[in-house]
Amino acid sequence: MTDYDLIASIYDEFTDGFDYSEYLDRIFQKAPYLPKSGLALDCGCGTGTLICELEKRGYSCTGVDISPEMLKNASEKIDNAGFEPHLVCQPLEKIDLYGAYDICFCTLDTVNHLNGRQLKKFFGRLKYFTEPKGYFVFDVKTKALMKKAAMPRITDNEDSMLILDGFYSDSRLKNYITVFSKDGEKYTRYDSVITENHYERGNLKNLLKDSWFEPLEVFAFKGRDIFIAQSKRNYA
Repeated sequence: MTDYDLIASIYDEFTDGFDYSEYLDRIFQKAPYLPKSGLALDCGCGTGTLICELEKRGYSCTGVDISPEMLKNASEKIDNAGFEPHLVCQPLEKIDLYGAYDICFCTLDTVNHLNGRQLKKFFGRLKYFTEPKGYFVFDVKTKALMKKAAMPRITDNEDSMLILDGFYSDSRLKNYITVFSKDGEKYTRYDSVITENHYERGNLKNLLKDSWFEPLEVFAFKGRDIFIAQSKRNYA
C-alpha cells in the first residue's frame, strides 16, 4: 500500500474546494490554441475528476497514477459518469504507455510530489508519449501556498477521517498524515508522511527545454503557477 492509497477514500473531500471546470476554462482562455479534442493524458489522475471533465469536453482520456486505490475510485467515478475509463498504474518517473497524446495534463500539485530526480525522469519520458507539436499542461504550488498548506486540517466522512499537519522548510513541505478508516464497528489508524517540493519557475522552464518541450505560457491561478509547453519532438 502506498502513502497515496491511505488518502484515496477521503481525497475528494480533501480537494472539494478545487473547481476543475474553472481551472480548465482559465487554461483555454490563456491558451486558445490548445486542441479542444483528441487524445488526452492525465498524469497523476487521482480519483479521476479531471478525466471526467475532459471527457465531457470531447477528449478521449487515459489516466496514470501510482496508487491502486486512487485508480479504483477513479474507475468507479468515470464509469458512473458514463465514460469508459482507461487507467494505468505506474509511477510517473517510469511512465511507459502505448502511443502518444495530443495534450498531457499533470494537475493539482502532482509535480510538487516528485523530487528533483523523479521530475527530471518524468519530463524526460513524457516527451516520448506526447505527439510532435503536442502540449503539456501542469501546475505547481507557489511558495506562499505551500506555507499556507502547512496549517493543520481535519477532513472526514462517514467511513474515514484524515488529520493533516504540515511543516514547511528549505523549499519542502512535509505533510504528516493520520487516517482513521472504518471497518465495521472498528477504526484502523494509518500514519504516513508525504513530502512536496517547491520548484522555481526558471528551473522548471530549463527542465522543460532539456526535455524537448518549449515553454509557452506561465501564469498564476489561485496560489499555483500553471505551465503550458509544446513538444519539440519530430516524427523522425
